Amino acid sequence: MRVYGESDHQIDDKGRINIPRKFQPLFEHGGFLTRAFNGRSLVFWSFEAWDEVQQRLGTIEFTELAADDVARYLSCGTEVRLDGQGRMSIPPNLRRRAKLDKDVTLLAMGNKLEVWDSQTWQEYDEQRLTPVAMGQALNDISPRRAVAG
Repeated sequence: MRVYGESDHQIDDKGRINIPRKFQPLFEHGGFLTRAFNGRSLVFWSFEAWDEVQQRLGTIEFTELAADDVARYLSCGTEVRLDGQGRMSIPPNLRRRAKLDKDVTLLAMGNKLEVWDSQTWQEYDEQRLTPVAMGQALNDISPRRAVAG
């Protein structure tokens, strides 16, 4: 199941976030929560999607140092399941790394869910996802370009 959307929430005092019903299919069988490669957020992958990520990482030829860095980067992750009230708990180490305090933005992108500090997401969105940048990205993946190329 693929899920898309953006939703603003707050982390409670125990580090839990209410996950909207429309995002909950991602959590049907649980998954893995870790740091995102952007270094600014967390990412939740269903177990099925996480297996694919690990397989892809296994095909990349890293230097030994880079492989150790990737392993260390991902080692802070944890298995996650929603509780009976549809909440996801985020461990303190991951909240600290993503600078999650109270206000968070959830971004569902197909088979993964990113968790951002709301202010950090707003700044990232304004800086990186400009109309010009998005136009270029869409041009790069345009089917017409592939045919013309």
